Amino acid sequence: TDVSRLVGSVCQDVDSQFVTSVVEDEMLYGLENFGVPRDEIEGRLEQALDDMGIADLRDRTIASLSGGQKQKVAIASILALNSRVLVLDEPTAELDPASSRSVFDLLARYACEHGATVVVVEQKIALLSQYADMLVIVDEGRIRFADAPAKVLEHSGELERIGVNCPRSTTLMNRLRAEGLYQGPSVRNVREAREALEEVLA
Repeated sequence: TDVSRLVGSVCQDVDSQFVTSVVEDEMLYGLENFGVPRDEIEGRLEQALDDMGIADLRDRTIASLSGGQKQKVAIASILALNSRVLVLDEPTAELDPASSRSVFDLLARYACEHGATVVVVEQKIALLSQYADMLVIVDEGRIRFADAPAKVLEHSGELERIGVNCPRSTTLMNRLRAEGLYQGPSVRNVREAREALEEVLA
C-alpha cells in the first residue's frame, strides 16, 4: 500500500489490472481508495481523461473498449493519482504510431510538470530514444548498456545481434562512422541523419 502511493504501474496485460466494469468507476477506484479529497476528485478525473483524449469513454463499459482504448484508460487511472514514479510495460503496444507518440508526449510532460520518474519497458526503441534520458538494454536478465540514448545507439551492431531493432538512420550513420566518413554522435531519426549527411557531404 505504501509503495502504491508513490508508484503507479500499467501492466502489459491491462485487463489483469482492471477492478471495475465502467471507465469512470475504474478512475474513481484509486482516487477514493487513496483518500483524495472529494473536491479534488472530479478535477483530477476530468484532467486525466482529457489528457489521454478519452473523455468520451467516461461512461463506457471496459469490456466494450478496444485494446488501445483500454491502455489509455489504464494510463489515465494512474495519471489521476499524481504518482511520483510511473512504471509502464509496453504502454503503446496496442496503439497506432500517432497515438503512441501522443502517449509519449504526455508522459514526458507529466514527468516535467510533476518532477516524476517514468520507467517504460518498450520495444519501440526508435520512438523511445526520442524521449528517454537513459536507455537500459537488458539481455537475458543482464544489463548490457545503460546510458544516454545517443551513447547506447552507437552500439547498433551489437544491439541488433541481441534482437534490439535500431532505427535504420542510426545504423546507416554508425556504418559511416566505422568507415571513417562520419565523426559525430549517433543519430536517432531521419531528421538527425539528414542533418548529419549534409555535414558529411558539405
